[in-house]
Amino acid sequence: MERRSLILIAAVIAVPAMILAACENVECGEGTVDKNGVCVPVNTPDATGSDSLCGPGSYWNADVGQCFVDPAEVCGPGTEVQWNDEHTSFTCVSTGQSDLPECPPPDQNGKICINGWIKWLVNPNDETKFIEDVITDASLLGSMEIVIYDPLDYASVGSASQPLGYATIDPATGTFIAKDIQVPGNGYIGIVVRDKDWSDQSEPVYWAFTGHAYKTTAGENRTGLMAVAVSKELLERWRQRMGTDFMEGACPQHDLYECGTWIGIYREVSSGQTIDGVSPLYGQSYFDFPVESTIYLDKDEHGQYNVFTPASERPYTSETGVVFYLGADLTNYYGICSNEAPDSLCNQWGLSWSTQLQGGSAQRTLFVEYLDAKKQ
Repeated sequence: MERRSLILIAAVIAVPAMILAACENVECGEGTVDKNGVCVPVNTPDATGSDSLCGPGSYWNADVGQCFVDPAEVCGPGTEVQWNDEHTSFTCVSTGQSDLPECPPPDQNGKICINGWIKWLVNPNDETKFIEDVITDASLLGSMEIVIYDPLDYASVGSASQPLGYATIDPATGTFIAKDIQVPGNGYIGIVVRDKDWSDQSEPVYWAFTGHAYKTTAGENRTGLMAVAVSKELLERWRQRMGTDFMEGACPQHDLYECGTWIGIYREVSSGQTIDGVSPLYGQSYFDFPVESTIYLDKDEHGQYNVFTPASERPYTSETGVVFYLGADLTNYYGICSNEAPDSLCNQWGLSWSTQLQGGSAQRTLFVEYLDAKKQ
C-alpha cells in the first residue's frame, strides 16, 4: 500500500459549494469552493476518461470520471477536514491549536522551512487519545529536541545518519519551526523527537527516539506538520504490558525499542478512519509472506490504547488499524483485507497490494507512518 504524509489526503469526492468560515470568510457560488480567498471549481469533468487534465491540488475519481478538489488543499493549517455522515461533503473546522511560527520563503537553493505541532502518539495521561493532544507542558517540551533527518538514510545506517537540521521549540505553545532544510533526493524528511542533548545509542531519559516521515519537494515549504512523541514512561508501560513472551523470536534484542520498530497505521484515505481487518504483508507481490513479527495496538473496554495482540493470535488489525512491525528493517510494507475479518470499512473498500512503499527503522528507534487505502 502506498504510505503518505500525515496530513489528511482525501479520496477526492464531492465537496459543498461553500466552505464554512473556519477556512475563509468568502462565499462561493455553486460548484466552487474557497481556496485562499479565491473561489475555485470543485471538479473538472474530463470527457477523455483519464486523470491527465486534473490540475494541481485535485485528484481523479474513476468512479464518477471527474477530478475533485483535495480537501487538504482547501483546509489550511489550524483546521481539519470534517465530513458529513454520508461522506459526500466536508467543511473546514478549527482545531483550536496555537498559531504556527511564520516560515520565510524557500531560498534560491531550494532549502525549505518546516513548522507544526508536537503531539503525543498516545497521551500517557489519557490513553483514549491517539495522535490528538498537543504537548503544551513547558517542562516536558524543555526536555526534548526536534531533529530533521533523511528517514530512509536513518533506517539504513542508524545513528551514523547526519541530521538535515534542527527545529526551534516554543515551550508555551507546543509548536516548532525548522529553517534552511535541504530536501534529500528521495523526497522524504523525518521529523524526530528525542531527548535534549541526546547521545548516540543512549537509553531514553525522557523521550524515546520517535520519528514521522513526510513527502517533501525542494523549494516548497511544509507547514502544519506533526512531530510525534513517545515518553519513556509510556515506553515502560508498553514493555510491561507486552511481556517477554511477545518478543521471543520477534527480534534478537527481544524488546520493542531495542529492536527498532516501525509503527504503521492503516486508514481509509478519504475519511481518515483507521481500518480493521488488514493483514500486513511485505515484499513485491500478493504472494509474498505475512509479517509474522508484528503486534497490534488495540483498545480495552474503556477505549484506552493499551492492549497488545501478537499476530500469532490474530492475523489482522483491529479497529485501531495500528501495527507494530518489530525489528530494524527497511523493506516494502503493505496489506490486504483479510477474509477472516469481521465486516469493516476495509472489507468494503479492499486494499491495493500493488502499491508498496518502503518503511522501516533502526535500532533504538520508533518510526510512525500512515498507510492509506486505495480503492481497487
